[in-house]
Amino acid sequence: MRVPEIPEEMASPLRAGDPPAQVAGRPLIRKSARVPRWRARLADHDAASLAELLRRAGGTASAARSVAGKVVRHAFGAEPGAPAPAPAWDARALAALGVGAWAHEALLALDPAPSLEIAERAPAQDDTLRLVLRAHDGALIESVLIPGPARTTLCVSSQVGCARACSFCETGRLGLERQLAAGEIVDQVRIARALAAERGGAPLRNLVFMGMGEPFDNLGEVLKAIRLLTDPRAFRFAPSHVTVSTVGVADKIEPFFREARAELAVSLNAPDDARRQAIMPVNARFSMAALKEAIARALPQGRRVLFEYVLFDQVNDAPEDADLLAAYVAGLRCRVNVIPCNPGPDPALRPPSPARLDAFVARLSGHGVTTLVRRPRGRDVGGACGQLAGMARVRQPEPA
Repeated sequence: MRVPEIPEEMASPLRAGDPPAQVAGRPLIRKSARVPRWRARLADHDAASLAELLRRAGGTASAARSVAGKVVRHAFGAEPGAPAPAPAWDARALAALGVGAWAHEALLALDPAPSLEIAERAPAQDDTLRLVLRAHDGALIESVLIPGPARTTLCVSSQVGCARACSFCETGRLGLERQLAAGEIVDQVRIARALAAERGGAPLRNLVFMGMGEPFDNLGEVLKAIRLLTDPRAFRFAPSHVTVSTVGVADKIEPFFREARAELAVSLNAPDDARRQAIMPVNARFSMAALKEAIARALPQGRRVLFEYVLFDQVNDAPEDADLLAAYVAGLRCRVNVIPCNPGPDPALRPPSPARLDAFVARLSGHGVTTLVRRPRGRDVGGACGQLAGMARVRQPEPA
C-alpha cells in the first residue's frame, strides 16, 4: 500500500491590496510556502479524516468511524495534566484495541511520534516559558506557555513566519517560510502539555492561536488541528477555551464559524481605516467596514467576538480614539482587550504612559464596552504579543 502523505496546501494567494511581495528587500513569501512532504503523521488526522483514510483502505463507513474513534482515544486521550508514556503502536496494540487486521497497514503507515523537538527554552521572570521547536525539516517554530492560577495557556503558532507584515510584529519581518501541518500544530500542544505537567501548577486547558503566522492563511490545517484538540475522545479542550486570532481576513470568517466551535479574536489596533492601513496592510484588502459586516453576518447566535486593540503612544490612544472605537464595535456582541504595545521592529511605536492607558480604558468602558487590559507576559524573553520571531531569536551553532 502507498504510504499516505500530507497534502500540500499553498498559502492563501495575496491579492490586490494585500501585503506587497517584498518588505525591506526581503520576500514576504519564500520560494515554497507549502507543507513539506514526509511520512504522514497520526496527529495530522482528526477522527473524520482518519475514518476517510480507513474507508479508502477497505473498511465500511461505520467500521472506519469506529476504528478512528478507538485510535484517537488510544493515541491522544491521556488525562489532561497527567504525564503519560507514549502509547504502544504496533499490530499487537491495535489488535488489543479491537482493530481488525484490515486496518493495520493503513494505521501503521502513520507515525504516532511528535514531529517537533525542543530546540530552546527561554523562561521569563514571570514564569512564562517561550519555546523554540524544531521540525523535521529544520524549520523553527515558537510557542509560549503562560501559567495562570486556574489554568495554563499555550500561545500556538500556525505558520513558520507570516506574510501579513504588520508593522508592530516581529514575526511579520520574517516573511512566510511555510505552512504548518495540523500535526505540527497539535504537537506544540502535546509538548506543552507534558511540560506543564512537569512544572506543576495549573494544567494546560487554554489555547490561543496568537503565535507565529496568520491562522486564516492556513485555515484548513488549523481547523483539522482544532477538531482533534477539542475531540472529547482525544485532547478534550473545551471549544470555549480555544481562541483563534486573525488580522482581519474577512472572507475567512464565515467558513471559520461554520467549521469550528472555537472563539474568534480580531486584531483591530486602530479606530479608522487610514491609521489601521498604515500599520496593518491587510486593511487595504478588507476595510474596517467590510470586516465588521463579515463579523455581524457570521457571528453565531449567543457568541461574541474578541477585539484586540494594541495601544501605541500618541498614535491610537487619545480619548477621541476610544470614542471612535466604541462607535465601531457598537451593535456587535464583543469584548475589547486593550494591550499596551511591546518592543517591536518599529521604534516609533511605543507603549503609552500608564495615565494615557487608564484614560483610554476609562473612556472606552464609559461607552458601555466590555474592556479588559491585557498585561504583557514573557516580555523579557521575547515572548509577549508581537515579539515572536522564530529564527531571528535562536542562537545558531558555531561553524565547525
